[in-house]
Formats: sequence, C-alpha cells, structure tokens
Amino acid sequence: MNMKLWDTGPKLAPYKEEGSTEGASWQDLFLCPGSKACLIGGQNGGFPDFGHHVKLEMGGLWLHPVKLLDGFWLGIRDREEDGGASGPVWLTEAGIFVNHPFHNEHRYTMRRLGLEIVRRQFCPDGEQGILVSFAIRNLLDRPRDLDVHFLVRTDLSPVWFSEGMEWREGFDQGRFHPERGVFTARDEHQPWHVAAGSALPASNCDIDRELFGPHWTAGKGVGGELTYAGEHLPAGGEIEMQSAVAGSLHSELDALASLEKLLGSAEELWAAKVLRYESLLSASELDIPDKHLQKTFHWVKFHQDWLLRDVPGVGRGLGAGQPEYPWWFGCDSSYAIPGLLATGGMQTALDTVRLLHRASEQANGNGRIIHEMSTNGLAAHPGNTQETAHFISCLWEVLKWTGDAALLDELYPSVQKGLDWLLGEMDPDGDLLPEGYGIIEIEGLNVELIDTAVYTWSALNAASEMAALLGDESGRSRWAELAVRVGEAVNRGMWLEEEGLYADAMAPVGKVRDRIDLYIERARQFGADNAVRDLLAMKADMEGLHPELEKPWLFKNWVINTPMEAGLAPRQQAIRALDRMASEEFTGRWGTYLSGMYRDQMMTISTGVQAVAEARYGRMDESLRYARMIASTFNRRLPGSMSEMSPDYGCFVQAWTNYGIVWPLAAYMFGIGPEAYRKHLTLQPRLPEEWKEAAISNVGFGLGEHAAELQQYEIRLTAAEDVYRWKLQGEGWTVRLRLPGEALGAAAVLLDGLRVRLEADGEGCYADVEGEGEHEVRVVKLAAAGS
Repeated sequence: MNMKLWDTGPKLAPYKEEGSTEGASWQDLFLCPGSKACLIGGQNGGFPDFGHHVKLEMGGLWLHPVKLLDGFWLGIRDREEDGGASGPVWLTEAGIFVNHPFHNEHRYTMRRLGLEIVRRQFCPDGEQGILVSFAIRNLLDRPRDLDVHFLVRTDLSPVWFSEGMEWREGFDQGRFHPERGVFTARDEHQPWHVAAGSALPASNCDIDRELFGPHWTAGKGVGGELTYAGEHLPAGGEIEMQSAVAGSLHSELDALASLEKLLGSAEELWAAKVLRYESLLSASELDIPDKHLQKTFHWVKFHQDWLLRDVPGVGRGLGAGQPEYPWWFGCDSSYAIPGLLATGGMQTALDTVRLLHRASEQANGNGRIIHEMSTNGLAAHPGNTQETAHFISCLWEVLKWTGDAALLDELYPSVQKGLDWLLGEMDPDGDLLPEGYGIIEIEGLNVELIDTAVYTWSALNAASEMAALLGDESGRSRWAELAVRVGEAVNRGMWLEEEGLYADAMAPVGKVRDRIDLYIERARQFGADNAVRDLLAMKADMEGLHPELEKPWLFKNWVINTPMEAGLAPRQQAIRALDRMASEEFTGRWGTYLSGMYRDQMMTISTGVQAVAEARYGRMDESLRYARMIASTFNRRLPGSMSEMSPDYGCFVQAWTNYGIVWPLAAYMFGIGPEAYRKHLTLQPRLPEEWKEAAISNVGFGLGEHAAELQQYEIRLTAAEDVYRWKLQGEGWTVRLRLPGEALGAAAVLLDGLRVRLEADGEGCYADVEGEGEHEVRVVKLAAAGS
C-alpha cells in the first residue's frame, strides 16, 4: 500500500476532532494509543505531572509495565537572532489540538521566530515506541538557518503495584552515541532502556540530571538534549523533522533496534495502522438517522483499540481506562466485552477473558474472579463478589458470539468452582443471596447486594446453557433449578412494593443501625439534603426493630436497575422501576445518577446500564434517550472521546462506555443475537419510534468453521409495509427473523417475494430462513392492502 506518512486516507479522514487549547488545564489530556507503547500528555502540548496510582507519574511515554519518558520538547534557535547567542525558544503552548483515530497533532504559532509548527505523533502497532514529527513552516520572506533541539526527559520507572515485584527503581543514567547521533538512558538497577533520535544524526547532546525542558518534571530521570545544527529553512518554505523514542525492558541493543525500525520503516508502519483502523471502522458499520450517535458509535470502536494492552509475558486484553486505569479489571471487562463482540472485537474479547481467567486462577484458584490486575501481572484485589457472577454471564455472551468450543472446555471447570464459591463460602446463611461487596461498596455493609444477586441469577442461567452444550445434564438441571430459586429470592425479598423499586441490599437491622449516623453526618458534610432526609427516615423506620431482623434497604444507588438490565424483573415491576428511575430523582442532564439520594455524580456505566435495561423491556425510545445522553458528552473533555464521569471528568476514555452505546443498538434495536455454536442467528429489530430506516453492515460472529458475517442488514418502516433485508455469508447458518406479535395480523408476509406464514410463540412471531445469501421479508399492512 503506497501511503504518505500522516495521510489517513479517505475512509478515516472524516474522523477528526479538534479544539482550541485556550484556557486548558493539566486535566485536558490526550492519548496517543498503541497496544505496546502509548503516550499521555497535555492537549496544549505539555507533559504535566499528574496521577494518584503512581503519584505524579501516570503521564508520559509508557511501555507497560514500565514508564520510559516524562515527555519530550522541541526548541528552536534562529542563528541570525542575537548572533545565535541566545538559547532555544521552546514549544510550550499549542493553540489547537487535533485528535484522529490513532494519531494526534498540536499546532503552534511561534510569533517571536516567525514560525508555524505542527507536531504529530503515532505509536505503530506492536512496536516499542513512538514516532514524532515536527513540520516547521517559515512565515518570513527570507531563508533561515535554524538549530533544532529535541529534548527528552527520561523516567524509567515501574507501573503501579510493583512493590511485590521487588523492582528497585534507581536513577537513570544517560549517554550519547556520536556514531549514531542518538541518546540512550537506562535505569541504574534494572535492565530498562530508552533511546531517542531522529532521521538525521544529532551533532551534539547535552546530558544532565538537572536538564529539563520548558518545565520541571518529577522522578529520577535524566535529561538528554539532542541538537541538530544548521537546518536550512527556505523563505516561506517548510521542513519536517522526524524523531522517535523507543524502549526496551531488556537491553540497550533492543531499544536501539526498535528506534532504528521506527525511523527506517515509518511509512510502512503508518500504512499498516491505517489499514487496520479502516478495518475497525468498517466492522459493524452503522447507518442511522441520528448522525451524532452514529459518529459516536464509530469512535467507540477506536476507543476499544486505544485501551488494548499487550504486555509480553503477562497477556493481552482490554484495559479499563486512561489515564488512571490502563490495566485490567474483572468488572469493567464484563461490561465492555459485549460491545467488543458486537463491533468486530471477538479476538480481543477472547484474549481478555482468558487473561482474567488465568490471573484469577493464579491469585485465587477457587473460581473467584479478580477485581484488578496491574500490567506487571500482579493481582491487586482478589475480586468483589459480583465480579465472579458477572464474568460467568459475560463468558456465555462470548461463547454465543464466537462459538469457541475450546474456550468452553477450558473455562467450564472454573465456572463450576465460581458458582460453588458464590453459593457456598459467600452464602453462609444459605438463602441463595451471596454476601460481599458489589460494584457499589456501601461502606461497612459487606452484605447481600442487589447486583451480586442479579448477576448470580444470570450466571446460573448461563452455566445451565454451558452444561447443556457439554452434555452435563446434572449440571444443567442443577444450575437451572438454582436460577429459578435465586430469581424468586430476589423478586420476593428485594422488591419494595411501596417504592416501586428494588432494594440495594438485604442486611440485618443492627448492621445498618451501627452505620446510619455516619452516613447521615457524611451527607450533611456534602450538603446533600435529599440524602439527609432519606437517611433520617431510614433511621426512624428502624426504631423498635430487632437488630438481627434481616430486611431490604433502599440506598438508591444506580445498581438497583440491574434486575431490569438482566431481565430478571417481571414486566409490571420493571416498568414501574424504570419509570421512576427515569425521573429527576435518578436522572440528570448527562445521565443516571450514581445515587438517587445525592443526585450529583453520573457515569457512563450507570447511564449505560439504564439504556440496556430500557431496551431489554422493548422501550427503545427510552433506551435511545440514555444512549444520547452518553453521546452528548462526546468532545466535552478530549476531542473524539467521552469521559468516564459525565460530562467531563475522571478517565477521558473508558472501556465500559461502549455498553450504553453499542449494546442497546446492536443487541436490541437491531436485535442481532448470534448463537455461533449452533450456527443460528436471531434478528429481532425494534427501532425507536422516530427511526423509520436503519442499517448496519459487516457484523462478524463465529470462529473457524462457525464463522459468519452479516454483510448487510437494512430495516425500512413505512405506513404501507415494513421491509427487512439482509445478506449473510456463512455456510450452514439459519436466520430467525423475530417480529412483534402484531405482524401476525398483516395482510401479507412475503419472503423473497413469496407468501409465507409467520409462526407464533410467547415472544411474538418469527420466520426461519435457512442458508446464507440475500433475503428480504416484507410485512404488508392491512390498510395498504385494502387501498
């Protein structure tokens, strides 16, 4: 493929978001993504110290699990100015930041020197470093001779939670290689190295522990300032300086080889990444009336790739968020993986599941799924109770989309162990409601929580299906029977009829009474009058109750919508709860509140779960409302992204945001439901009322002999007829088009032009179409037929 560096081509070119950096703070960050190396810096071109996991060290250039640089800077000296005696003028404040699908640019104007400069950078696939280009344009009508300075500040240091690795971090030691014109540095105690240079060799290099760019940065690093003397810049002309930084966790030779490859193969590496991102974009390509939501949907596919971490010797999988959570999480992955599956990310989903499973077996060995693992391979938390149940139900979704029989064989024993742990050790009172912290940790109440109970129900149903596939009849019947009992326990014990909501927790009165005054005081400190009122009422209701009485408690955290998200709630209860959750008590401008008591913070996951819950019960207009709330935060902090905390704080990109954008559209509005293990695809379209046309193409599912692709899928609804067209490639597959029950009363149903009769069941009606190829179903309405 012939492609010039920085040319994204016609397919990716429209995906470009930019913004002014005027008034930008250290919180206005950007990511230059790569599966191995990645860069985090300021949208204004700087590299601020920030971070709480590794204090002040979460930014810069990373080659996980090691940080390489705090940052890099370009300085320019005009030889004619002051006779060349003054020092370089550093690029400090970009005026414009532009974010592309996988690269970024910063645009500077250096009025003092009469220059415009564009800095661009990208991290090539599978490489241990970054390519950086500076396009320098002369605004004057005379030629110039410039000395160009490229300064890097190293900070070779380990990722968070590395104390257990016995990695002793030392000071960095730098040296210049005059024969190559490059700078290298290493940690004095570890075999961690970094190399920096340009396409042309530097004429000189200053090295000092106290050498910094335009601002100081923390750490034990060293500064290396490479000088490129006498670069000629024609009048009104432009030159481009191409630089690179590469690292190695093993040797200087490896770092230098990586640097040489980056500089010598830049165009080939660029073209390869363009091709791959074009493939990402074309997978599950959407065409819907809401063009902003459509654009957001496609950017989410890029976000998923931004968060992929591939660490040799540890594993490959989807990280949680940047900049504070680039490593792997059980909870986050279980929410994000369905969106991955529906947008061409089956391999990443499989890799993530296997990585979490392997890490959990090493850390726990009893089926319990870890909460968090750093990129050094160490599990930092053995896992909250709900994460095991959530992982099992997520695994079933992976199996349905991939049909990976080997994965089922590999993980089923851990599924069995995990359910035994949930309903054994974590259920000491035997009421089928496991104890332990869930997604929301209510301080001091390590009790039976709604999300854990609901996801346990989902996990039992999933395990029953897995057992059936494996011919384990004993397991199938056991898990199915337990699922019924858990569902009854939730709907009987945790539904609050007087509230029309599910409770957050089931706990003894004494436990809540011991903590209630603390909760009230904290709410007062936050000025949360609604919370104070609700908690005082809760305290009053406890008067006279026996401390050992176990009862449901309503703290109004967003997880009370999980019974609807999972489909556990009976429809009548679900609609009551969803209607109340949609009110101002639980929903703000940007989405679903984390707490209906405090009514202040919102996250993409609380809103996303609400979007899925609405779609689960066929309320597509309401589901669309929540998906749009998430999409409305696009570009609020980072151009081209949505923040974890709505509208514009926390991680500037978060994996689980895809759950509220991709999953409601793909799995419910388009109704795409593969069961790849038996080569069966259900299409159950349910569009929002305002959408009369929608299409999606290139949706892949199944691996190996089960592989298939829904190459085209179009829906067109008119007063006269509803038309559904699809083109499926996949040998031996059957499509079931599932329609609402009213289609049974249509004047005619035509399959590929021939009349057919729809089959009715408890979920509506359907028509089965065997074999791959193009097909069309027309549902002709009575009014149209009569006219």
